[in-house]
Amino acid sequence: MLQTMRNNAQGMIAKVIVGFIIFVFAIWGVESIVTLGGGPKPAATVGGVDISAEEVARAVQQQKNELRRQFGEQFDENLFNDQMLRDSALEQLINQTVAKVQADDMGLRASTRLIDEMIIATPAFQSDGVFDREQFVNILRINGLTPLAYRAQLAESLKVNQARAAFILSSFTTPLDVKLQQALANEQRTISYYSVSAKDLTASVELTDEDVQAAYEASLENFMTPESVAIRYVEISRASIEKDQDVTEDDLKLAYEDHVAKLAAAEERSASHILLEIKDDRDEAQTLSLASELKARIDAGESFAAIAKEYSDDKGTADVGGDLGINLRGTFDPAFEDALYTLNEGEVSAPVETEYGVHLIRVDHINVQEIPSQDAIRDELAAQVRKEKAGFAFAELTQEFSNTAFSAGSINELADAMNLKPQETGLFTMDKGEGVAAEEKVRREAFTDNMKLDHELSSVIDLDDRAIVFSVSDYQESVAKPLAQVRVQVEARLTRDKALAAANEKAQAILAGDESVEWKTATGTVAQNMGVARAVQQRAFTLAEGEADVVGTPEGYSVVKLDNVDRKDWNDMEVTEEAAQASRMQRSREDMISYQAWSKSVTDIAR
Repeated sequence: MLQTMRNNAQGMIAKVIVGFIIFVFAIWGVESIVTLGGGPKPAATVGGVDISAEEVARAVQQQKNELRRQFGEQFDENLFNDQMLRDSALEQLINQTVAKVQADDMGLRASTRLIDEMIIATPAFQSDGVFDREQFVNILRINGLTPLAYRAQLAESLKVNQARAAFILSSFTTPLDVKLQQALANEQRTISYYSVSAKDLTASVELTDEDVQAAYEASLENFMTPESVAIRYVEISRASIEKDQDVTEDDLKLAYEDHVAKLAAAEERSASHILLEIKDDRDEAQTLSLASELKARIDAGESFAAIAKEYSDDKGTADVGGDLGINLRGTFDPAFEDALYTLNEGEVSAPVETEYGVHLIRVDHINVQEIPSQDAIRDELAAQVRKEKAGFAFAELTQEFSNTAFSAGSINELADAMNLKPQETGLFTMDKGEGVAAEEKVRREAFTDNMKLDHELSSVIDLDDRAIVFSVSDYQESVAKPLAQVRVQVEARLTRDKALAAANEKAQAILAGDESVEWKTATGTVAQNMGVARAVQQRAFTLAEGEADVVGTPEGYSVVKLDNVDRKDWNDMEVTEEAAQASRMQRSREDMISYQAWSKSVTDIAR
């Protein structure tokens, strides 16, 4: 389709269309065109909230990272089915979004004070048992978060947990419930069982070439190679034009003035405060009056720290004299910050009102950075100017690159027009590549039908400080690996299947009484380990006395017979606190599962 557009781009109709696009760009911007076609289709929509393909991809990557941590050097990405990981990641994101949607529908919210208390109480944000704001900010920065973004995440988590807690904490059990559960938990069952191991039967399995061929053909989907492509591309980069940018004395002077302004804006102030909250028993006027009284006492010579310890409602700082540590601009509420940056060192503010209450603020220390001379940082300023100029030049070059690519018929034609050298990648898959193919956005576009099948030129792919345009030079479809290559796996799986079938056949014969075996016995309660396969024990507690059945186990099959049930009289059971607690926890789990199932059933989910 794009190639047809390029071939006809010189006609009158095309010129009219391009003129219209330029007009729309000028009036409304590029977003107006982008939104006409709609954005990328979401992976799912939950209660009106979209889950993007990028979110799913990030969740898949997190799963892979977790698997790498678990398995270390033994981790092999090829052993994990990517579709299974995507399905798992999408389901997890859907469940999380359902919980958020339901919490919002309930009108739940997380108070600012509760969020503050949780942040202050988090051990990771503390130094010597006391909240350390600098440590808090640094940890968030390492994890790619700002304080506001972290607070928003914490608020969402608190809302979801409120909804869950409402169901869990409202669960209750009666003494009769406890006694009945105790009677069932203490019921003992005696079983007879016999296990048939598939491994013991593998030696007797015989395979013919016809069996192997049939098994291979029946399970071809397990032996498919991933589809792969190779691309041919041209690239422009900011680095290639940065070194050629001229730097004048005027440029250096302006850069130095900006540098000085930034240093002034980065001024650090250590401060302390006293917070007086507006409460049910103390209205705004009374709170302001108390703040004025405390200010007068401080001005008269009383200790700011002592008054903060006695009166401040900020539990995180009261015990340390209201100390807020060292902070940059943009950390506090605007009203608080405006007052803080008008004070001199050692000065205490008049009462300041914010959403948290009324504050008295003291500046403990002002850390003004030393301003170097222009000559001392000349090289740094020159590098900065080149980088900034290269940014503008790169933007213009990218626009030219895009325009030229639109009318070019091939990578060679684009390379000649832009004086660039074509480059090539090796084959790569949708999930993994090297070089430019290591970029997810490149792989995602390369595997669209118009790229891999029609070999069209891509749009300009922005890769931070560089950009590329490419076309697919080679496409390898997903094909079944030849039998000779996977014969060992096919034979192993087929041998296992035949051995399992033989084990099941033998177990059924034992169940029918056609074979005589030496039975083993076991006795225990439902919670005890009876020394048998889990499936055997689970089936034993669903059988009626005298019944028998065959169950599958990891090793093969087992025959289990229920010989005796030693029932307990619920009247003889004691309602201990331990038993009551266990009963409540069990009911809470059941209620939580029920709530989650209900939430999902009443939320619109489109995949």
